[in-house]
Amino acid sequence: MKKRKLLFLLPLFFLLAACGSSDGGEESAGDEMPKIHLIRNDFTDVRPKSEDLWMWQEYEKKSGIKVEWEEVKEFGEKKNLILSGDLPDAFYQTGWSNDEIVKYGKQGLFIPLEDLIAEHAPNLQKILDENPVVKKTLTAPDGHIYSLPYMSLDPMSGGRTVRLYINQNWLDELSLDVPRTTEELRDVLSAFVNSGDGREGYYMPSGWLAGGFEKIIMASYGLGTGGRQAMGNMLFVDDQEELQLTINHERMREVWMYLQELYEEGLVSSQSFAGVDDDKWRADAAQDKVGLFQWVDPDFIGPFGPETYTPINVIEGPYGDKTLYTEPPVSGTASFIVTKDAPDPGLLLEWVDFFYSPEGQIFAYLGEEGVTYEVDEDGNMVYVDEILNYHNGPQLGAFQWVDNVYGGFFPYAELDQEIRDIAFGKEPVVYDDVKEEYMPEYLLPNFMATEEEAAELSTLSTDISTFVEQSRVKFVTGEWNFDSNWDDYIEQLDRIGAQRLLEIRREQFQRFLAD
Repeated sequence: MKKRKLLFLLPLFFLLAACGSSDGGEESAGDEMPKIHLIRNDFTDVRPKSEDLWMWQEYEKKSGIKVEWEEVKEFGEKKNLILSGDLPDAFYQTGWSNDEIVKYGKQGLFIPLEDLIAEHAPNLQKILDENPVVKKTLTAPDGHIYSLPYMSLDPMSGGRTVRLYINQNWLDELSLDVPRTTEELRDVLSAFVNSGDGREGYYMPSGWLAGGFEKIIMASYGLGTGGRQAMGNMLFVDDQEELQLTINHERMREVWMYLQELYEEGLVSSQSFAGVDDDKWRADAAQDKVGLFQWVDPDFIGPFGPETYTPINVIEGPYGDKTLYTEPPVSGTASFIVTKDAPDPGLLLEWVDFFYSPEGQIFAYLGEEGVTYEVDEDGNMVYVDEILNYHNGPQLGAFQWVDNVYGGFFPYAELDQEIRDIAFGKEPVVYDDVKEEYMPEYLLPNFMATEEEAAELSTLSTDISTFVEQSRVKFVTGEWNFDSNWDDYIEQLDRIGAQRLLEIRREQFQRFLAD
């Protein structure tokens, strides 16, 4: 199919924009447009300014609203200073924690949005009506919604699901099947490590074991019932539908015992806790030394990833548990926040609501047919050649034109992963181990805390997490013995405040479950 050349469209667009400006005393059409002032993170190191980005220039025509973009480098370091002065109308794609959202909402710096959504944002309201968990995730303890979500309703999309990737070439060489249980995984890793010099079993940069591999094994041992974010908060839901801590549970002991056995047998890299940075890992991966790693897609390890590694979404544990390590539909709760200084909040909601519609999803990710994508003979939307062949890769190629392909946390509902894969010319992945019954029973978000809870949790969570991290290393490496040190570990957790942490989390859980 003949593809339109973007290189010819850019000069034409700027020429038309220049012709539309006025000289003399008359106001241009742009000056007559209603204006909104948005602050966002700065991405100009890898793409044009927002005011020059094709997507935003086109959306100005569609919406009849002109955006005055203020792009801020290192926003996280400057946000307190920004709050002390004149505020923008809204914050777009900026990082605010749930605690900050509640705090500044209560102070009146961020305004409630639920009534504005009902009146001015029908697309988002439809999502909230059809997916109550989304509304619950956004609702602060005072009952207000102060921010809009970045979300995906497809569990395979938007980086929601972390999975294992196993070296298929090594499996083929050794005539082994993809492992489906924790015992089979141990046997395969053993075969890998013993099959050649320098081959590693599970191997990632130091520090990554706890963030992925451990969590996937925890799901195999029944500790993944609250979903990925709950596990990150040291929580799961037990058989009695009661919230529990993972870190002091007997099943956690078994998980660490399993990891310790892998470590002792050399099936988990001896440098899992120190000594391997990202560059070294990628260099070793390029030399075919990695048997197993985890991430949301195989490209993370390098361009050879999709051809070399087979995904494993679920590993069955000794008690029959098979659970995806996946997170709730809302992965960002601070994507669009309207401030007290906005003169027309309804206009802001009307402007942003487009991106929660099917049409807006396509426009924000793919652009427009005949400009940034074409429709092939099978009806699939595929980026044009100039994007697919961009010298820094197709994702950054698309980022020269549209906004929602890089960086994340924009106010938007992600397209399904299949559509996104096809857009980049990829064959969509078909997983043979993803089923509805493997979804966590609960997909708990990062709970919204009251100011009082937030103040107490800040110290509790930090102190407990630090102790757990130190203890994990000692148990897995064999410095501590499970028979003689586990009870001491549990007692120290209680001294630090584990029971109080659970008490607070259970109160938040009950608020979340309430209508």
